[in-house]
Formats: sequence, structure tokens, C-alpha cells
Amino acid sequence: MPIDAAKLQKIVGYRFKKKAHLELALTHKSYAAETGADVFNERMEFLGDSILSAVVADFLYHKHPDRDEGRLSQLKSHIVSKESLAKWAKTIGLGEFMLMSSGEQANGGRERDSLIADTLEAVIAALYLDGGFEPPMKFITKYLAQQKRIVVNDPKSKLQEVVQSKHQLLPDYRVLDETGPDHEKIFKIGVYVRKKLLGTGEGRCKKEAQQAAARKALRALKNNK
Repeated sequence: MPIDAAKLQKIVGYRFKKKAHLELALTHKSYAAETGADVFNERMEFLGDSILSAVVADFLYHKHPDRDEGRLSQLKSHIVSKESLAKWAKTIGLGEFMLMSSGEQANGGRERDSLIADTLEAVIAALYLDGGFEPPMKFITKYLAQQKRIVVNDPKSKLQEVVQSKHQLLPDYRVLDETGPDHEKIFKIGVYVRKKLLGTGEGRCKKEAQQAAARKALRALKNNK
């Protein structure tokens, strides 16, 4: 493996039986394209995202027996947001282990929030595929237990709270445009309330673009008061 597998395994607290799972989790599609490989970590991101959501939901349900469904949903959305996952990934130094093309690396890929957050989800999937549900559960709950206080401050959660309070409905996010090659796509997303466009945002993934759109919408709502 072209990475320090032993160091990363120590960080995540698990020794892989099949190190190929871990290597695939760290492989960005730009690296696969550059090296002529035909597999990369996007499918694992999908799986890891679902596992993460389940573990976080279970953690919050038992930790906060006094919180209602709405508040628990807000907390979960914040924890699994790209911003929060990127912060977690940077805390453990995940960027140094990622496999990416020389161009992606030169463009700051190892520090890009969306990329390292996606890689963290893929690593969670790798833990599951290699050892079942227990390894990722331990990895996730250990991190959550170390957080003294979870403060919900991501734009999507805040906008949802504002819109639900005023209109009794959820913001509607729509993809307005997609540009760039498959391994470097840029998404443009608009957020609407009753067909009215409140803001637009761009990002390297839909979630990142949604956060950017929500941020602009909140700013517009504040200025229109």
C-alpha cells in the first residue's frame, strides 16, 4: 500500500484483515483516473454515510432522552454535515493518507472539506466491510463521546428552523447546473420556498452546494427584515 497503513489503523483503532478495504476507501477517483485503475471510493462513501447516520441516531437517541424528534434531527444533521465531518477528518490527520492525483493534490485536495469528509465516510464503510458493524460503531461513538457540547450552527439546519417556523414547510433544494469532468464536478444548487428562490450556492458535492445556498439564503432573509 502506498500509505502508512499501520499509522492509520492505530488512529481508527482497528486492524484490518483485508487492507484492500482501507486502500480503496482512501482512493479518490482522480487517483484512479491517473493510475488507470477502475475502482475508487465513491460507492464506499454512500455506504459509510448510511452507517454514520444510523450510529449517530442511536447515540443521540440514548444520550438525549429529553429531546424531541425535531431537535434530534437537527443535531444529527449537524454532526453528519460535510463541515463537521471535515473538522473530524482534519483532527485525525486523514488528509495525509488520501490517494489522489498530482493535480488534485496541487489544488489543495488534502485540505478540501468536501473531499476529506467524503473520505472519512468511505473509511467508516471500510471498517464495516472488514469487521461488521462493531468497528465503525466504536470509531464513531468514541469521537462523539469526546465532544463536550454539540452546537448546531450549520446553515442548512438554521435555514430549516427559520423556514419551518415561518412557513411550516421545508426548504426545497434543486440542482441548477453541473459543470466540469466527472472527477471534478461543480454543482450549483438553489434553495426555494414556495417556488421563490432564496439563494444559490456552488460546491464539489451537492451537500456542500446546499450549505452554500442555505448560507446565502439566511443572509438574504436577514437583510430583508
